[in-house]
Amino acid sequence: MPNKERRFTDLELERSLVGDLSSARSSALTTEATEADRARLGELEQEHAAFLATVDVDAEVRRIEQRKERYKPEVRRPFWLRWLLPIGTLAAAAAALVFFLQSKKPAPHPSGDDDDFRTKGDDISLIIHGEAQPLLNGDVITAGAKIRFEALGSKPGYIAVVGIDGARTTTVYYPYGATEATTISTLDRMLPHAIQLDATPGDETFYALFSTKPFSIDAVLPYVRGAGKLPAGVAMSRVVLHKK
Repeated sequence: MPNKERRFTDLELERSLVGDLSSARSSALTTEATEADRARLGELEQEHAAFLATVDVDAEVRRIEQRKERYKPEVRRPFWLRWLLPIGTLAAAAAALVFFLQSKKPAPHPSGDDDDFRTKGDDISLIIHGEAQPLLNGDVITAGAKIRFEALGSKPGYIAVVGIDGARTTTVYYPYGATEATTISTLDRMLPHAIQLDATPGDETFYALFSTKPFSIDAVLPYVRGAGKLPAGVAMSRVVLHKK
């Protein structure tokens, strides 16, 4: 549907569906929306309803609670009590702490990235939502499954999501088929639209690429294909899923 027939973007329509659109724009949507805007809003409502019908809310809540427990800070002893420990015990504890920190340091990735979950830079973390729960790096997923992307971060900027499947075919998932990254705010981090995985077997790797400045998707594709480096200022987060 041509954009010139519309006065509201997909992002604004998505926000209106979840009650996150400003009051001024909500009023404008009521009075100024074109036929094309209303038709697109209806399509998005159907997509949202179809996606939410696949989500197991109880499982999502359990997953969140498990993560909260995992990252709950350790209870610390009072300062005065720590000084009552014998010096030898303190030395042994210090040595154990050094060993623990060294052993927890992740091994470098062959491509030079520090960690498959973290960014080459900062301020972007890719979360992939499956039909029942979020998918972790290394999870197995079936062909035909529907997934949705969330790009966590605290800075506004420009985002693109690119995937490369087991046949080494590259797909720009968001913004779909585009050549330029699109804007993302600090509030709207769940990217619109679900995608359905094809039947190509093997690992599929998804890259979220972010920069505070506009960038060309063509400029990051050599890195995604394993034959280049990321442009300066572009951060990356990656998730690998095993498709069967």
